[in-house]
Amino acid sequence: MRFRLVHLTDTHIMVGGKWRPRSADFEFDTEASLRRVVATVRMLDPPPAFAVLGGDLASPDLLPRDRPPTAEEWEPSYRRLAEILGELPCPIHFLVGNHDHRVAFNRVLRRDAPAADAPHYYAFDHEGYRFVALDSQETGQAGGFVDPAQLAWLERDLARHRERPTILFVHHHPWPLGLRWIDTMRIRNGDALMTMLQGHAQVRWVVCGHVHLDQVIEGGRLTMLTTPSTCLQMSKVSQAGKALPGPPAFRVIDVAGDALSTRVLHLRDDGSGEL
Repeated sequence: MRFRLVHLTDTHIMVGGKWRPRSADFEFDTEASLRRVVATVRMLDPPPAFAVLGGDLASPDLLPRDRPPTAEEWEPSYRRLAEILGELPCPIHFLVGNHDHRVAFNRVLRRDAPAADAPHYYAFDHEGYRFVALDSQETGQAGGFVDPAQLAWLERDLARHRERPTILFVHHHPWPLGLRWIDTMRIRNGDALMTMLQGHAQVRWVVCGHVHLDQVIEGGRLTMLTTPSTCLQMSKVSQAGKALPGPPAFRVIDVAGDALSTRVLHLRDDGSGEL
């Protein structure tokens, strides 16, 4: 089999304003940035079979305000996100991140949620491969956590599908990157998660967002990949954390039988992509 998918993450759509990072002196239009990324995805040849949206989808909480936004105030940003993503040439699979609001997300983007604030983890198959999406959001925390019920579900799912090569997606990174500012906000039981995955030989890659930069870490038979944001990025060298005004980026993953290849595409300042 041969197919392609794309990983877009940390879109941070916020209706009503632009993002002004605390660690920088600039504003960033996350909506305009995502529209550029979507336009670039539409140019891919061959086109992707599906897209994975890796969390931190909508972030009106990042706009200046005197109180946290309500679910109702979050919903316009999710609706705007859905409108922009409607231009993608493929189906979409969503994850939630620490900046997402589960109730608003479920209302707008997940109509089959069993409860208003239900977590969002699941698995699906495509062309002989298994894809697993975890929910690492820990309400009120910047870092992540995969709760025991979800870990038990994951163990069962992996045991039932040992014959299928598997790629796992999660918002937060389970292994540290070596950057102090972000490693305080990884999955706090990430080591336990990765130890479990090491026991399942079919798991090939773990693909994350959250960190706004690209990195590859290998351990045992596992490879962890992080994907840059579709909006602003973070410095790869600053231990304190430094926001940069782009360039927007996303990850392309190509599958050809047992062979996997991947690359990150950055959008140039002139509006073009690395195509």
